[in-house]
Amino acid sequence: MTTPPTYTPKNVVITGGCGFIGSNFVNYIHDAWPTCNFVNIDKLILNSDTQNVNESVRQSARYKLVLTDIKNEAAILNVFEENEIDTVIHFAADCTSTRCYNETAEAVQNNVLSFIQFLDTVRKYGRIQRFVHISTDEVYGDSDLSADEQGKVEHSRLLPGNPYAATKIAGEAYVRAYQRQYNLPIVTARMNNIYGPNQWDVKVVPRFIEIAKARGEYTIQGTGKQLRSWLFVDDASAGLKAVTENGRLQEIYNLGTYYEKNVADLAKTIQKEVDRQLGRAHEPPRYKSIPDRPYNDLRYFISIEKAQNELGWAPSTSFDDGMRITVASALKERTHVKMHVAIYGGKGYVGQELQHVLKAREIPYVLAEKKVGFDSDEEVEKELALLGVTHVICVTGRTHGPGCNTIEYLEGGADKVFINVRDNMYSATILAHMCRKIGLHYTYIGTGYMFAYDKEHPIGGDEFKEEDEPTFFGSAYSVVKGFTDRQMNYFNQNGWENLNVRITLPLSLDLEQPRNLLSKIIKYKELFDIPVSLTILPDCMNAMCNLMEQRTGGTLNLVNPEPISLYEVVKIYKEIVDDAVNPTPIGVETERAQQLLATKGNCALDTQKLQRIAPVLSAKESLIKHFNEMVAK
Repeated sequence: MTTPPTYTPKNVVITGGCGFIGSNFVNYIHDAWPTCNFVNIDKLILNSDTQNVNESVRQSARYKLVLTDIKNEAAILNVFEENEIDTVIHFAADCTSTRCYNETAEAVQNNVLSFIQFLDTVRKYGRIQRFVHISTDEVYGDSDLSADEQGKVEHSRLLPGNPYAATKIAGEAYVRAYQRQYNLPIVTARMNNIYGPNQWDVKVVPRFIEIAKARGEYTIQGTGKQLRSWLFVDDASAGLKAVTENGRLQEIYNLGTYYEKNVADLAKTIQKEVDRQLGRAHEPPRYKSIPDRPYNDLRYFISIEKAQNELGWAPSTSFDDGMRITVASALKERTHVKMHVAIYGGKGYVGQELQHVLKAREIPYVLAEKKVGFDSDEEVEKELALLGVTHVICVTGRTHGPGCNTIEYLEGGADKVFINVRDNMYSATILAHMCRKIGLHYTYIGTGYMFAYDKEHPIGGDEFKEEDEPTFFGSAYSVVKGFTDRQMNYFNQNGWENLNVRITLPLSLDLEQPRNLLSKIIKYKELFDIPVSLTILPDCMNAMCNLMEQRTGGTLNLVNPEPISLYEVVKIYKEIVDDAVNPTPIGVETERAQQLLATKGNCALDTQKLQRIAPVLSAKESLIKHFNEMVAK
């Protein structure tokens, strides 16, 4: 039974509309409300992708995408005002297990504190007529497995069994407070366990589909008897449409299904459907039991009687039909866009190499126009808040200047100290603060030129690790960069999206670039024959982009494994590319070498962490590969 709408939206903001449920809702509602205009607001956290929205919708004149955090008041107000928004459908939330269970404080930041800031922006705007807040059935806690268990109703006691559910209860508490205090027109929907296209690949359905494709073993947590209701995402979208059109303000509606299946039986259904769609003989699934994860409730069972009676809504898609659609979507090849980057310092050598990598990966990016230390902090932050990006990379830094092409330029009096601190410390630190405030992932490209071989870290011995503090203070540049590196530790708190990467002797394959290490050393007559860490930019920038997409934080030595001497680099170049180059090595035992060791930041950085989370080739392997590619061209 369809109930005639009592409210008709015109201009709608959908938060989190690039995530799983949000993107499916966008795809559904664009056709269901054919006269509405939509603005999708998303910060592209781990399970979000702009391509989750159908291309036909992305090309529609009625659809806009704004990439920002909901706590970014300037950007949100701008969207509300420019688009005369009257309706908000609020999906945006961090439901990732890593964040909610291992970084609980950061989950509170995203799901509670940022949500409060969003509510304050809605209140400040003052013209929202309907706000639909998406919550979860997990707020009720566990249900019994018995056949006579009654579904939880909207006024049932809330007993959260996991940190994610706790953040959603906190959000609901503020919904109630803002309804009472400020009369905000909010309706809340508590959603059941949902499946469908675009779900994050760590979740059980997409994970099982991948196992089914490979005919692998299904990992079953605990007994595998955990019961889940299975609501198809289009049915959930229809329910939210009904809540928006006919839900009573200040009320709560359960949206779910009475169809249940345990995870062991789910594997059987998925394996059978994948085999069918791949046109191959069916093989029954094989199981491997693993320890149950924390917070894995046995069952979430809710009553949807209120939604049926008041809204005329009930799920209509059979589980088999929904799974057929879900598997078909998962088996299709697709492109991904999971971040949009702003670059500070993009016109320098490393910045230009970074742009080459972003272009090759088809990652959208923009060069910031405002410059920290030249424009006011207020101007920089205002531009950053409205750039519509999800990630910021800081490549700013001063290594040379007029009349001097080396870091010796920074030696001198107060004028040089000012330039050094402004460009090598203040710019990086203030951008980190701004990104934390606005809700952007931040990557600072720093340096390893603050370490030097010493008694604890001799040539061929222990390498400098991420937790090590600077040891080389032989130049003004290394002193200031060392301070900056230590300041980044403040932003490396658990769950903070701040990536501090250390590069050394950055090398690219562009011989036309005068700042490129390779284009310099192939012209030298003598070269230091002492192993040092190298950052081969095509390798390391790609690894960095992978980590940014995963919203990784912390300090990372971003160098290729296995130190190599500059003499050895040119020797490999000579063998593969140009036999004419013929430098003489300066051995470690020579007086000149000892002088260089004492006055320069030559070192080897430990790469165990990099190889664990984003492995790259060793320096020698990489050089051989790239030099052969140069010859092939």
